[in-house]
Amino acid sequence: MVEEMGKENTNSPPIDKSHQVLMDLVDMNLSVLNGKDPSAHDKSIRTKLNEISEGKHQLSFQKKKLNLTDKEAVKQYMKQYTVDLFDGLSHFWPFDLWASIFGCMKHWIWGSKYDFLYNMKDKAVPSALLKSETRDYIDAGLLLNSPYFSVLREERDIDLIISLDFSESGPFKTVTKAAETCGKLNIPFPEVNVPNGHSEKPKDFYVFKGQNAPTVIHIPLFNEVNCGDKIEEWRNKYKTFQGSYSAEMITDLMEVAGKNITNNKDKLLEEIRLAIKMHK
Repeated sequence: MVEEMGKENTNSPPIDKSHQVLMDLVDMNLSVLNGKDPSAHDKSIRTKLNEISEGKHQLSFQKKKLNLTDKEAVKQYMKQYTVDLFDGLSHFWPFDLWASIFGCMKHWIWGSKYDFLYNMKDKAVPSALLKSETRDYIDAGLLLNSPYFSVLREERDIDLIISLDFSESGPFKTVTKAAETCGKLNIPFPEVNVPNGHSEKPKDFYVFKGQNAPTVIHIPLFNEVNCGDKIEEWRNKYKTFQGSYSAEMITDLMEVAGKNITNNKDKLLEEIRLAIKMHK
């Protein structure tokens, strides 16, 4: 919808910059909820808004050092901050669009669902699932952007994970974040050590192993093997927030992605054999 409005209004800022502002706002809210200083996100938002408006519009909301222990004051601050930000963005796009987004963020109605287990009398159900009339969920894309945790439940007894990473935010961000989160939650996961320089110029096949942990094969979508020295060019061509792909773009992307499997067929089969052997 925003893209179509941009076609009608040539003064509209680039979609990706407006998206970055919204994501910074989400991260700022998450930082506050987790008791972390949100000043870096505030600075990023103010900088991007200044770039979008070419210096014509600034956040009127003053910078403030938050006392993160005062939950109610922090809540009111973030509410007013969000209103002020959307008011600034409304100079470019209709206010009702931003008001709708703000309403969803304020009440978090995107992720709140009725808990059908509420007040059930069943000892087999964890008590935490019985106390609240609603449950709050977060999209996996916001949490990690890769479905590691859906397969890492203890009951699944996972031996091998093949991670085909399509994340725009960096070729190793999902696997390193998964390792960090698993460490905090005491979930078995191998240590992830990315060689120097590989974040900018990744190879097409990585294997991470650990004691009493599943083996993780990690394959970045765009890498030196299938893209040569044009990795950044490919990344810029296929962004998350852009219009629909043409038939030619889809064909090119399928060909590049397919090389990650065909080029590593023997390595993949070998790791699968090792995982089966270790499980016996």
